Amino acid sequence: RKKLTSQHDTPFNYEINKIKGYWTEIRSAKICYLYGQGRMLALTLLKRAKDAIGLASTIMTGAQLRAQTPSEISLNTIDQTFRMYVSTFVKTAEDTYHRKVDKATVLSFLCALQGLAAVSRILFEDALASVRSIQPDYSPKRDVEAINRNYQQEIQCLINKFGEASTTEALEILHCTVNDLTQKVSSYVTIMTTLRTSTLAHVPGRTIASCDAAPPDDRQN
Repeated sequence: RKKLTSQHDTPFNYEINKIKGYWTEIRSAKICYLYGQGRMLALTLLKRAKDAIGLASTIMTGAQLRAQTPSEISLNTIDQTFRMYVSTFVKTAEDTYHRKVDKATVLSFLCALQGLAAVSRILFEDALASVRSIQPDYSPKRDVEAINRNYQQEIQCLINKFGEASTTEALEILHCTVNDLTQKVSSYVTIMTTLRTSTLAHVPGRTIASCDAAPPDDRQN
């Protein structure tokens, strides 16, 4: 009998709940005073770290729709890559909770976010190549090159501005930088994921992966 899925079966649920715990503690009257004026910034970093892991989970779930072609990136490779990115998001949350955030912490977070976007693009391009192998004239309904170009320009501008800022300036723009970049990556990933799904609809024999998926996370909260 097929097991029903639940929120506990989603990828990286353990990590998401861990960050939720940090967020709840910092909001509580018990320790909120420790963060002083940085409390709202700490809550923002935790929220965005959680959002980033949720985004990784969404991409992982969508990647289970397979074209079943030899050149297709494996789910195991995606899983290993995303675990590296997710560990960075968790480290961001841990540094935030322990009040150890510095410029390097934030830059690592921003680069890992870029990694999620890059994988979503690779997944789409794999799907597009699969379709064009049987329908050479197939073209998505969006100008993907323009989307990629605009995304790269916006993201690079944000990262360069933060990277070149002094410590004081970086603190002043941290909130906006983290929020803006997370939102831009999320929008880009949504576009790539939607395009991939619609593209794979043109592939005969596409399947939902099961046997080649990575083993479930057996950790407990």
